[in-house]
Amino acid sequence: MMPIERCFEGASNVPKRLLKVPESPEKAEEHLEKANRDLVAAKLMSDNKFFDWAITCAYYAMYHATMASLWLIGIEARSHECAIAAFGAFYVKNQKVDKKYLEYARRAKELSGKYADALGYAKAERIKASYGLGEITSQEAGRVLAEARDFVAEITHITHEARGFGYQRM
Repeated sequence: MMPIERCFEGASNVPKRLLKVPESPEKAEEHLEKANRDLVAAKLMSDNKFFDWAITCAYYAMYHATMASLWLIGIEARSHECAIAAFGAFYVKNQKVDKKYLEYARRAKELSGKYADALGYAKAERIKASYGLGEITSQEAGRVLAEARDFVAEITHITHEARGFGYQRM
């Protein structure tokens, strides 16, 4: 069984982590608002050299943007891994977004020196920042923050397009 199927079906000791729900552009917008607040917090943290918290905030900006994309198509995610898997299955595989955004999502699962994508990279860096003792550099924080801005902008574009708004990318 594929991971996304496990997320929808759950198991005897694991509840369903993806639920089919009514589409909600309103909930999508709420998640985008949260994502944008997280981006502001990430920038403030980075500017003040709290690079570990900058990474944490940037990751959560991407996570909330991912959640927004799922509410648009009637999916509620109850775990980070399942949200990332659903984003890959419904947006990247169906070519609604560029493949790089799935790469961002996959980086969330990896914790190594060689990352494959931005949401995953942000999650891995967030784990390192939250639980590690080593120094986080401004370069690491800057990369995650830049990718988070790009990711949130793309999901905002998709959300506004779905709602019929004339949104222009910056």
